[in-house]
Amino acid sequence: MKQVAKDALFGMLVFVAVMACEFIVTLPFGETAYESDRSGWAMLINREFLMTALPAALITFAFSFLLKTKSRKEAIRRGMAWTGVFVLMYILIGIGNHDLDLIFGTAGVYVLLACVFSGPVLYSAMRHLS
Repeated sequence: MKQVAKDALFGMLVFVAVMACEFIVTLPFGETAYESDRSGWAMLINREFLMTALPAALITFAFSFLLKTKSRKEAIRRGMAWTGVFVLMYILIGIGNHDLDLIFGTAGVYVLLACVFSGPVLYSAMRHLS
């Protein structure tokens, strides 16, 4: 239980790093959607998540390396803990902004969550951990 709590705390740090990447990938696009244009917002949110998916996998891969993941079980536990932190944080963001349906109604968020989970798993596969 202690390791899961530690992984969840590192998950918050991973979330901050991925949110910084989300900000960076939205900088080149200066467009915005009007408040009443929910489909426009859904498109922008989906694009943001899809463009952040690969950097999220790289960030979680790097954190797995920096934390010296020792086994596949540990990598899967970290992937699950970090993905859980992401789901919880996106739920809180969605509730706070009244756009929970926009966040979880797009395919991009699920691709992003899959990439967050796959980073530590890919690290364990590349290192041939037992």
